Amino acid sequence: MSVLPYQLVISDIDGTLLDDDGNLPDLNRRALAHCRERGVATCLATGRRWTTCLRLLERLQLFDVVDYCILNNGMLIQDLHARRAVYRRDFPFDLLLETAARWNGMGLEPVVLGHNPDGNTRDVFHRRDSLLNADFVGKNTAHSLRVEAWEELAGAHLVELVLIGKREDLAAAAGALQGLEVETAILKNTFYAEYMLEVTPRGVSKLSGARALQSHLGSSEGRILAVGDSENDLELLRGADMSVAVANADARVKAVAKEITGFNGEGGFGQAVFRHLPSL
Repeated sequence: MSVLPYQLVISDIDGTLLDDDGNLPDLNRRALAHCRERGVATCLATGRRWTTCLRLLERLQLFDVVDYCILNNGMLIQDLHARRAVYRRDFPFDLLLETAARWNGMGLEPVVLGHNPDGNTRDVFHRRDSLLNADFVGKNTAHSLRVEAWEELAGAHLVELVLIGKREDLAAAAGALQGLEVETAILKNTFYAEYMLEVTPRGVSKLSGARALQSHLGSSEGRILAVGDSENDLELLRGADMSVAVANADARVKAVAKEITGFNGEGGFGQAVFRHLPSL
């Protein structure tokens, strides 16, 4: 029996696995099923929290072809078969207060994201509208809770801070966090207005999530094929054994990827999988 060239296939979701309308091209679905047939684990790595990722998995009926999800850019890993988290990090509460204090000096307020295992409880926390954050809150009304003070969240399972706004405003907000133990990424989001700034603790990335998943699988030496398109995919693509950027990817992503495949809407992810993981 031939040895499989890759033991884990990881794909970003928005702009990579899905087309611009949020649908899954048939070639990409067939590629995920192909991985399952070959015995290769599949994982979606995303900045999404579990609440929105769960809705997407159900809408697109992906539970039969995807094994794991790396959520909030590496803060959590969900086993889709066991329906439980197999890895989790918490956003340090004192770091939340430090970040909020820096942004308050600029007249900015974050949206704070939490994790709820069942996908039904409130996990979007906010104090006052800032930049275009109202768009995020408004599109997550059923899961949003306004707080008077961040201290109300002490002890909660918090995973990420976000700001929605124009790119130049978010770049200034990210710059204000220099010296703090955080990672930042600015992404173009097709669901929310303008751009999104994502903030996680230092050392957390989709790559750190991939390494944690490898450890969970007991295959720290297993080879990874990763496909992505955005700034929060950079570390994962740098660390993967085979890194592929879709044709619509950010220029920085294309610069670090070993290969460039087709556009997301044309099934670029599927093209990469069938090229590097041939049929039996």
